[in-house]
Amino acid sequence: MEVKSGAGGFPTSLRETLVSFANSGGGLIVIGVDENSGFALVYVNDIARYRDNLVALGSDAITPPLRIGTELVEIQGAVVLVADVPSIPPDQRPAFVTAKGVSTGAYLRTGDGDRRMNEAEIALVYAQRTQPLYDREVVPDTGRGDLDSSAVRRLLERVRIGSTSMRDANDEVALYRLGVLCESAADSEVTLAGLLTFGQYPQQHFPQLIVSVVVHPSESDSDARFLDNVTIRGSIPEMVSETLAAIRRNLAARARVDAEGRTDHLDYPMESIREAVVNALLHRDYSPVTRGTQVQLELFPDRLVVRSPGGLYGPISEDDLGETGISSSRNSVLANLLSDTFLPRTDYLVAENRASGIPTMINQARRHGLPRPMFTSTITSFTATMSRSELLGPDVRRWLSSLAVPLPTPTHEIALAMMRAGYTTNPALREWGADRIVASQVLRDLVEWGLAIRQGGRRYARYVLDPAIVQGGVLPSISAPEVLGVDGRQKLSDALREAGEASASSLQSATGLSRSAVQKYLNELIGEHAVVSEGTARSPRRRYRWVSH
Repeated sequence: MEVKSGAGGFPTSLRETLVSFANSGGGLIVIGVDENSGFALVYVNDIARYRDNLVALGSDAITPPLRIGTELVEIQGAVVLVADVPSIPPDQRPAFVTAKGVSTGAYLRTGDGDRRMNEAEIALVYAQRTQPLYDREVVPDTGRGDLDSSAVRRLLERVRIGSTSMRDANDEVALYRLGVLCESAADSEVTLAGLLTFGQYPQQHFPQLIVSVVVHPSESDSDARFLDNVTIRGSIPEMVSETLAAIRRNLAARARVDAEGRTDHLDYPMESIREAVVNALLHRDYSPVTRGTQVQLELFPDRLVVRSPGGLYGPISEDDLGETGISSSRNSVLANLLSDTFLPRTDYLVAENRASGIPTMINQARRHGLPRPMFTSTITSFTATMSRSELLGPDVRRWLSSLAVPLPTPTHEIALAMMRAGYTTNPALREWGADRIVASQVLRDLVEWGLAIRQGGRRYARYVLDPAIVQGGVLPSISAPEVLGVDGRQKLSDALREAGEASASSLQSATGLSRSAVQKYLNELIGEHAVVSEGTARSPRRRYRWVSH
């Protein structure tokens, strides 16, 4: 979010912010609020003209042009401009200030500022526009002698079961068709995908294509910097196996006793961890710019973080993740090889290549009562974060009770618990059994009651806890009837009947209701001909008059 007062004229410096938001996942621009004065409201003369200027700026001064959604919002008698800047699709990035050109006019959002993109970042963005072919590159000075012969033999046995052309081909031809060898000859060099999948030691050629596992101690254990610090090398199947072993030996198991007896449960489902590790190695960026960067796993006392080089590839966003059939593979040859390759000393395939990895992580979290994994994508990295705490465990239920807000349904509790762990969305609530309409109503309730804030655009809306809750501030006093929408409307009706005529902001002050609740009840009363309005919609001077007898 970028906040501008607008008191000294229209802020033309917003060009860079528009570009950075477009390249970084979108954002909100608010004009009419002074950050330097404690976010005080500012009266801006002709705020509608600012709206038109901002829309024109996004359309005329930015390449590609941006379609900005705007809204004039009345708050305590003032009107502020809220602009929703969309994220542009990966195949259109980078956005840049047209007058500056792409080399000096492309920006990213970092913290609360705009940073100019460097050459490496611009190169990564342009690489996203077409199907990358880095996994097909020839690795010089390699040959079949660099490959694990037993793993290659198992691959050939598997692919020949379902293909007549593969059964009729000799080994060199089959490996060439699969993308392991660069040519169908005995002395052929190996592709990057072939070396990563079957290489005896790929790090001989690419020393930093490794996995690092770091286990952090708790705050009380101040003497230890790391509880474990492992560098894992080898082919991708070997690195997956060794990484899982390293994480497993550092996970705690909790005993649960039920009618069927005692069972031990790990802090995180191992299947989810396996999917996260496979995704990181399979979908990471293997371009020359990132070959010096490793896949990183960090195990903290409260979470597991898996980070890989390169953001999401293709026309998908973070909010698409988990949807059935949503997939876009950066490394197509590598994906096909790993879907037919076995983990060492097992009969389990490394990857399914069926767009099932992230849905599996989400489903496993729900089955174990854990918060939904959080996914964050930037131009340079993709991060998956899993929480170890139960979504509605004892600590969370104590926290819900401390809010002193009556929550009418379990879905309200689940939504708040997910926001406590990070954020929630309508699709995320549907994963916990709520239908679309119920999920939408629950999220509207939490915003209306002052517990949550809506972030994001029209399509991809996220909901996070109100900062007052996060910082331990005082919550609005909400009675159970008001939560159910009964007492709130009566309170507003009584206030307007007594005043005879009032503005929305004065009714908000008189009743203690949120702005959205006041507007909702006023619209209902207008529809029932109990109230009439006078003035332009959204104008701070608009008045409401009680006419019902």
